[in-house]
Amino acid sequence: MNIYWNRGIYVEGRRARFVVDPVGPVEGPVDFVLVTHGHSDHVSRYMFKHLVVATAETFKAIEVKFGGVPPRRLVTAPGRVFEVGGVEVAVFDAGHIVGSVMYLVELDGVQILITGDYSVYGSILTDGAEPVEKPDILITEATYGDPAYVFPNKADVYNELLDLVERHAGERGVAIAAYPLGKAQEVSALLGSRAKAHPLVARYNRALGIRSGTDGDVVVVPSLKAAPPGFVKVEATGWYSDEEYRRRSAERGIYGVPLSDHSDYVGLIEFVNASAPKLVYTVYGFSERLARSLRRLGHRAYTIPGAAGLSRFLK
Repeated sequence: MNIYWNRGIYVEGRRARFVVDPVGPVEGPVDFVLVTHGHSDHVSRYMFKHLVVATAETFKAIEVKFGGVPPRRLVTAPGRVFEVGGVEVAVFDAGHIVGSVMYLVELDGVQILITGDYSVYGSILTDGAEPVEKPDILITEATYGDPAYVFPNKADVYNELLDLVERHAGERGVAIAAYPLGKAQEVSALLGSRAKAHPLVARYNRALGIRSGTDGDVVVVPSLKAAPPGFVKVEATGWYSDEEYRRRSAERGIYGVPLSDHSDYVGLIEFVNASAPKLVYTVYGFSERLARSLRRLGHRAYTIPGAAGLSRFLK
């Protein structure tokens, strides 16, 4: 068996070959493509030539982004188990954004849990990701896989955001910058009719069934550059759990709110510990730092290789 990264996670076995979340040209023939969610660093037009597996919500996000969906597709959902290309696949909530999932794949007698991006904390729109016990291999994201990133309680973050709106909306208006797919739906759901949506955010909201206001002094925008002139600027991202980063933004007149749809360092460690896999591959973000931390805790953990296989680790 071979698992490697080449602008997508490739899994090669005797019975099948597939790729997860390709963002570049698909290398060689594949039996199918697994897509964990619709963020730009996990989807691309290159997958349209292949059979694509994703949730209904992810296909809706893909349609907004690309103006269409792959002609060959298999729609799945958390809790389902199915076979594709001779491979058994089980689907679990990832807790990241609406429609995000993790896949437990069994190939050649080896169970591989592929997380994509995930949050053990969930949100007002998603249930938190739960560990899958004792897969042979766990491929985990490491976006916040550095000990510096520990998030505050999400309820406290929601209250901080609501307080900012209450304090400043009537004064100058408030623009809340949030990634248009995912974070923007979370913020829109939190604020309800109080907040209108930038046109790009509104397209995703409509596709995913999230209501937003039509007028008012609060707007959810895809970036700070899209904030209306004169509005108080608020940015929602987990990077603001770094106090120095938050302080520097405040000096530029930006209120940073540490709202994330990922697991923080603590959540990543707890997920791996509870899953207790035989082998861990880390990918995305602080992958090497997370792998080092996991090795110190006794796990066989490595960054995902760029070409070499993993059979030596399973012997």
